Amino acid sequence: MSNIDQAQREVEAVMERIAALGARKVGTATEVEQEVWGACLALGRAVMALFFARRAEQRRPVRYEHEGGRYEMIGRESTEVGTWFGKVTLLQPVGQVADGAGGARDFPVMRELGLPAAFTLPVVTLVGRLCAMMAFAQARTLFRSLFEWCPSPRAVLRMVDATGEQARPFLEQAEPPEGDGEVLVIEADGKGAPAISSREYARRARPHGAKSTNKRHGRRGRRRAHPRSRRAPGQKSKNAKMAAVGAIYTLKRDEGGKLEGPVNKRVYATFESYRALFQWLHGEATKRGYGTRKFAKVLFLADGAKVLWDLKKEFFPDADECLDWFHVVEKLWDAGKASCRGTRRQRKELEEWVAKKKKLLRNGKVHDVIAELMTTLDRTPVTGPGNKYRREVLDKVRNYFAENVERMRYRNLRRQDLPIASGVIEGAVRHLVGVRLDGPGMRWGRDRAEAVLHLRCVLINGLWNDFETFLAAQQTFRLRAQPVPTRTHDAKPVTKMAA
Repeated sequence: MSNIDQAQREVEAVMERIAALGARKVGTATEVEQEVWGACLALGRAVMALFFARRAEQRRPVRYEHEGGRYEMIGRESTEVGTWFGKVTLLQPVGQVADGAGGARDFPVMRELGLPAAFTLPVVTLVGRLCAMMAFAQARTLFRSLFEWCPSPRAVLRMVDATGEQARPFLEQAEPPEGDGEVLVIEADGKGAPAISSREYARRARPHGAKSTNKRHGRRGRRRAHPRSRRAPGQKSKNAKMAAVGAIYTLKRDEGGKLEGPVNKRVYATFESYRALFQWLHGEATKRGYGTRKFAKVLFLADGAKVLWDLKKEFFPDADECLDWFHVVEKLWDAGKASCRGTRRQRKELEEWVAKKKKLLRNGKVHDVIAELMTTLDRTPVTGPGNKYRREVLDKVRNYFAENVERMRYRNLRRQDLPIASGVIEGAVRHLVGVRLDGPGMRWGRDRAEAVLHLRCVLINGLWNDFETFLAAQQTFRLRAQPVPTRTHDAKPVTKMAA
């Protein structure tokens, strides 16, 4: 009996089994449903085995050329292919370089069927999608609960590396959304994700000693052998690697003439650098029509980070500027606590002080607020309990407002019905980085963190189906033989800013 006949009989047998389940007169719905799902997976394996057998039995030349090399068939080899339904055996022909024994081998059926590393593409993309949503171990557990099998941890890493490597090229070539509004808004911010340090990586890479029979005392012994040193000032336990996050969207006028949005929001992020992010944002904005007459107004929103405004001047010189209102209010609260004594007991006085300053800023009287801060600073004695700290806070807030006074034209922006707060980018930062990459106990290598971050960009932008089509169209899409090696990151100590 040929492989095709055997596979055909298996398909028929499983179909009869499924039909019999529908005719059962005993058992609960849960029992029948579980058996039907198991039978459906078995039917899927049988159908895939039949499909593989037919493709493997097709006639092929004994000698052929591939990627500039000359090959000849040397026999057949059995391989297990991972599908949604489980592992399916494929007895496939094998080609070898015709120059001599021991040369490179080729598997023509695997190439023709698009099976990277003996997995179907739907398995690879689903694993990549799950890993973009949750921890790798949880993704494997969920995959197993659905399909009664799952790829190995090493295979999962290879799938994440391969799909993540293609995520940014996909996003860069994606078509711009249709139906944009009249106002283009660009926002930028940053968020740190815990990275593995060189010291921790070296400790993990060391050979493990004999395991203690008592796990609790074994952990205690390891802590004694490798005590943690106390962190110096400016050192953070998180060892964060900063991700640069950007968002682009538009605002569209409704029937009443008011702006509504965000419309066609897209978010982008990278651990490479803020410059790399702005290059990406500029490309996306250009695709949407930045630099032409398409938009009546272009607005850039960010907090007070100097690097963001320097890059804004370089990449978006024509955009209007706005300092994030939420950060400004935080500065007001800091200044209010330094101005109003006894605010822990008399909260009302502090709240009234902040409300008054907020009203002045919204009415465009930034210079009045700066003058009041300067007056309060001058009236605060140099000596006295807590006065040094109060003077430092007041001076910093005053300088912050003075440096960004041209970006605090809130009255003018509100009259144009434009946003003055970067709530969109704050949400993007939390969803892109915080939810997935900033979990307890996580320590990321730089390359894999970048891969997961780009996959989350595809997912959150609602482009995953297009991403799968993009991967399917690439004939050269493969999984690496090994997971990408870990690249460590050692965060620089945070130095105290000069007053």
